[in-house]
Amino acid sequence: MDNYRSDNSFEEDILSVMDDELSRQIDERGEEIALSRTEPAPAKIVPSNSKGHRARVRDRFFETGLEGFAPHEILEMLLFYALPRRDTKPVAYALLRRFGSIAGVFDAPVSRLCEVEGITENAAMLFKLIPPLIGVYYTEEQRGTVYSTTASLCTLFRPYFVGCGGSKFTFACFDSSLRLLRIADVSSGTSVEMKKMLSMVLDTGCAMCALAHNHPGASPNPSEDDIVLTRKISAVLSAVDVSLMDHIIIGSSSVYSMRDGGDLTLFD
Repeated sequence: MDNYRSDNSFEEDILSVMDDELSRQIDERGEEIALSRTEPAPAKIVPSNSKGHRARVRDRFFETGLEGFAPHEILEMLLFYALPRRDTKPVAYALLRRFGSIAGVFDAPVSRLCEVEGITENAAMLFKLIPPLIGVYYTEEQRGTVYSTTASLCTLFRPYFVGCGGSKFTFACFDSSLRLLRIADVSSGTSVEMKKMLSMVLDTGCAMCALAHNHPGASPNPSEDDIVLTRKISAVLSAVDVSLMDHIIIGSSSVYSMRDGGDLTLFD
């Protein structure tokens, strides 16, 4: 019996080992805490299992489009393609807190977008690329449409102002059947480039034109400056036998037609 240790002795050895291991873990944890207080937290890298999450989000989009997607989920999915190695959900939430909505994100200048933690210049450029692409897509999709009404002109112009944080002018040329020949921005800052407008008119040989500009965050009702400018543009076009169909003003939540409002009769 003397060659065997008692049960109590084994229990004491086990408890001693457990105490040593617990002390070691506590010491290591203390060192980790101390380091975390002095070193900045590393960027949150996408864990390997998030690849499955991204695939599920993409599959959901392919099946239902954006139906049922919350705003943060839409931004999160867009950011998959600009931030491939980062968890994009917190970045999406940060964008919405900063700019209030998806429209606010698209309207924000690149410099302000890059102020949000996690947003790179490439990510900001992705957001800025989408609004003008909407206009290009719509124009090509609607090729052959006859723009004979105010409603159709408003539908044509509105996509070109999506994501536009500042004021700009867009000019469209039409043939004698009121089918679109060309549409392009014709402003540098707040100044209309008359030379570019005339170049479009002469290049296309158009019969009719229409102009649109926006009042960011304001009413679409025309100012005195709007009326004076429209008079000048109408006179220039008349000199080359081209008529100005309408001048559409796009406000924050509505549009104004200078033709329907009676303002263009001054220039006919």
